[in-house]
Amino acid sequence: MSFFTDPTPYFDRWREQGPALTETPDGRRSWVISRYDDVVQALGHPGLSSAVIPGGMLNHTDPPEHTQLRKPIARAFTTRRMEALRPSIEEIANELLDAWQGAEEVDVIETFAHPLPITVICELLGVPEEDRNEVRTLSAELIEPATMTEAFGRFTAYVERLLASKEPGDDVITELRDEPNLVMTLVLLITAGHETTVQLIGNGLFALLRDPALKRALIEEPALVPDAVEEFLRLDGPLSLGVGRVATADVVVGGVTIPRSSQVTVSLGAANRDPSRYSDPDVVQLGRDPHVAFGHGVHYCVGARLARVEGEIAFATLLRRFPELALAAEPEWRESFIRGLGSFRVRPKP
Repeated sequence: MSFFTDPTPYFDRWREQGPALTETPDGRRSWVISRYDDVVQALGHPGLSSAVIPGGMLNHTDPPEHTQLRKPIARAFTTRRMEALRPSIEEIANELLDAWQGAEEVDVIETFAHPLPITVICELLGVPEEDRNEVRTLSAELIEPATMTEAFGRFTAYVERLLASKEPGDDVITELRDEPNLVMTLVLLITAGHETTVQLIGNGLFALLRDPALKRALIEEPALVPDAVEEFLRLDGPLSLGVGRVATADVVVGGVTIPRSSQVTVSLGAANRDPSRYSDPDVVQLGRDPHVAFGHGVHYCVGARLARVEGEIAFATLLRRFPELALAAEPEWRESFIRGLGSFRVRPKP
């Protein structure tokens, strides 16, 4: 079974080995760090650099450059501002689900999980409505190994055109207009603010529809939905393989010395399934300890609050509008290191 279909056997083997040099599913030789405590240590280790790709994108920089880039973005993505978006996100979710009325089957990814976050992030940033299909296509192509290089060039060219033509407004692009590396920042915000939330909704709904008891519990007690979102993120978060680092010195993690200049993969998915931290880690169980699906330390996801708000609204609205929602067919996992489903067909009503 491939990593994309079921990464669990890979996670189990990596944790048994501890920090070890191995071949990752994309064919690279990398030191893989997979136990929860080791992953937390690695994500905060000054000897493991995030600058694995040149260009100055926020997630590929280290302090002090990272600190300077992150501050204005964090000011634009405050918890208060994200919470204030709830009415708007609820309206978008309901409009999308209006199209499900009377349908025998629908594709969750195509009709809900994709358009909800792309609409939200584009409205927040100030991307024109007529550009959203193009932006959605570019962000999808950017996370696929076969198309990422070409898509990156087209994406940066699009953002440069947008910045040259856009009038100031009440949006994040206007707030960040004078910040350095703005083109790279916007490529990251659009892609990360869209694609990862698509997978949160899709992966989480798949887990939910396979667990009738949990589905009933959330319908009967909607206040449990935020806990369910956290568990969906832990169980099948978008960054299942993890994040890349490079050792800038000899680094000791989990009692193992990783030599300087080594490529390192910090597996968030494996950490989130570590049985030393979570009992029965491969099943959904509300009320668990915090996870690392959004990372840890200085690189903790700046859009985490927005993703949580979108996830909470998505699941609450789905269950309120379509309490009899059921799988129509077994979906297939995409071959992408952003873990997510391809076509995912459901029946809104029996």
